Amino acid sequence: MRNNGIIKSANLHLTGICNYDCEHCFARNLSRKHITPAEWEPIIDYLAKIGVTKINFAGGEPVLYPQLKELASLVKSKGFTTSIVSNGSLMDEKWFKEMDGLLDWVGLSVDSPSEEDEIVIGRHCRGIRHLENVVRVSEMAHVHGMKVKLNITVVRRSWNKDFHPLVSAMNPERTKVFRALTLKNENDDIPDVWSITDEQFADFKQKHCDIGNIVFEDNSDMVDTYLMFDPLGKWMVNNDQIKAYLPFEILRDKGVEYMLDVEKYYGRDAVYEW
Repeated sequence: MRNNGIIKSANLHLTGICNYDCEHCFARNLSRKHITPAEWEPIIDYLAKIGVTKINFAGGEPVLYPQLKELASLVKSKGFTTSIVSNGSLMDEKWFKEMDGLLDWVGLSVDSPSEEDEIVIGRHCRGIRHLENVVRVSEMAHVHGMKVKLNITVVRRSWNKDFHPLVSAMNPERTKVFRALTLKNENDDIPDVWSITDEQFADFKQKHCDIGNIVFEDNSDMVDTYLMFDPLGKWMVNNDQIKAYLPFEILRDKGVEYMLDVEKYYGRDAVYEW
């Protein structure tokens, strides 16, 4: 996509609550409190004003946000493309029927093609087999006319494993590969058992670059390139691997380029056919 100087997508982190406990999660310190759709509306209107066209609901686990349907309806009514990034554990046929017409994309997060790895990492709950479940959820999403995005976070337990069978089973319209990121004051308070070397990430890329619609995002690509808001509506910036929370008014008064690198945003293929 052509760089026209406009950030086209934004992430609303609706809640810090999650029913998983992934060891590398850098959203572990998000607020457990949240604001209402009415309180989100001025931010959403501002995003439309500056040219944002896609809003992604994130967390924590965004399905645990109690007014998700109402917020998705509000965002959709304003003409945005809508997406959600979830672990998928709370998505069933009833949920998909309730969200019909309100979500364009369903993003599902995976760290390893090994169920044993996922259990050790903390990507599981209530006896749910995570990998089997994301395949099932992908099928339901497609039945309901939603596109699927697979988000892979490459960690120490998975950099040398083959994701091709899982990608084939999920049949996502887009696959995004992240390198696990350590952030000061977020996930650096516990032993680092997840980070990988440059060589390991390069090896993973080389072995998976043949997957269609795949995008790779290294740590340096992530910093300063995401327009994000925390569960209280604060502007959440990822600057020099330190997360900060700024009043929305700073964004409104100074603009996105005050803290974001627009060139880097387009450089990581952030804008695609959504």
